Amino acid sequence: MDWQKALERICSDRKSGAVVLTKKSASLLAQMAKSKVGTKKLIEAAEKIFNAHPAMASLWQLAQLTRKHARSPKNLVSALEQFLREMEVHTEAAIAHASEWLPEGKILTHSFSSLVYQSLIRASQKGKKFEVICTASFPGGEGISLAKALARANISVTLVADLQAFSWLMQCRLMLVGADAWCENGLVHKVGTRCLALAANQIGVPVWSIGTSEKRLPMRWNKQMKGEAPPIAQVFVPQDRTLYDLTEWELVTGIVDETGVHQLKLQR
Repeated sequence: MDWQKALERICSDRKSGAVVLTKKSASLLAQMAKSKVGTKKLIEAAEKIFNAHPAMASLWQLAQLTRKHARSPKNLVSALEQFLREMEVHTEAAIAHASEWLPEGKILTHSFSSLVYQSLIRASQKGKKFEVICTASFPGGEGISLAKALARANISVTLVADLQAFSWLMQCRLMLVGADAWCENGLVHKVGTRCLALAANQIGVPVWSIGTSEKRLPMRWNKQMKGEAPPIAQVFVPQDRTLYDLTEWELVTGIVDETGVHQLKLQR
């Protein structure tokens, strides 16, 4: 098993969301444990993955599990498998709650969250009528992939440049995003989320985040969580490579998780 190459692919992945990376990481760590990779290398691999994606709470959870069980490969494999099973159950519950709650009308989203995508699909299947406004979500362009996926599912979607989103917000019922982490002082998500949330608050558009308990990160935002985005363009000029930002909880109307729909503040 060439786990070093698999590890490097996970660490360098700047396209996949937290759920996909968590599944890949758990699978790799389990394979390493089954292959009798040493305790030290297991812990180092788990911490390298989280350090490469320091805004993703679920990868922090995996690092903690690995540190706790690394001395017993059998226990580690069992713990990783249980973690993934629980995450699947929580994901399904969060999608069910979100799809039932989602209002009709225009919905603005930023970046590509698998939870947002699946919730929109499920809501559409229930017969709800809405139009999704997807930002292109540069750097990275994840919103383009989301727009394509929604269009393939026959959901009404409009792809807009990131700065156009501020104009579209005035027509939207809500702003809906996923979460790379719910940390102590706010929502960690794709760069640009905070500016959109600020604008939404100013015009009275509610801001909601969908996630699961695996997204909870028991620490405050720090500079390392900014991550490093792909280059904006292949040019030899200085570039701001920030990948994530913090949207303070006072800007977030509510969250949806496996336990239900939770309003954090009264809407104006």
